[in-house]
Amino acid sequence: MNLPTKITVTRIVMLPILIALFCCEMYCYRNGMTEHGNILCFVTSLLYIATALTDFLDGYLARKYNQVTTLGKFLDPIADKVCVLTGLAFIMEGNFVYGMPYVAMICTIVIIARELIIGLFRQIAASKKFILAADIWGKAKTVLTLAAIGTTLFVPIGGSFGESTMWAGGIMLIAATVLTVFSGLNYIIKNKALFSDKDNKEKEQKDGE
Repeated sequence: MNLPTKITVTRIVMLPILIALFCCEMYCYRNGMTEHGNILCFVTSLLYIATALTDFLDGYLARKYNQVTTLGKFLDPIADKVCVLTGLAFIMEGNFVYGMPYVAMICTIVIIARELIIGLFRQIAASKKFILAADIWGKAKTVLTLAAIGTTLFVPIGGSFGESTMWAGGIMLIAATVLTVFSGLNYIIKNKALFSDKDNKEKEQKDGE
């Protein structure tokens, strides 16, 4: 296992730790231990941001030192998606975007739906032995989504700082969701040839012969 893959695995391993810290943070806030909650909030938020940043580090190292592996290709998108979904779950559980009712819920549903659709689309591509090129818009939406989550996680600290991060994070989350929809549609439209039944008909004809 090379260094980029080890970094990816570390990102996955960090997620249970983040979940445990977040649960402790929420417990403190809901039981009047605000000072302890604020400390845990800073730790959880900064650790989440650091974990998210490893996404760019492992990809950079893999490309720079030509260490792209099959295992890395398999684990990296899983780590990205689980990291995003974990952050969205935190925001939903804590009601961190309280100034924009239902925004977090709607954005979460749209983002999950997009990932499911694109996942199925990739399965179709794989069944036809079609290689799908990486899309810059897909990476951009991941960056913006992680930035939105990282910002919003500071909301429980409260005061003007908490309110500012709530609005900034909420606006970025909306923008990330719009970009998520755009990148998904763009990805499908660029590879719409996959929906053609021509190959299947040719295969059926050969089998019949």
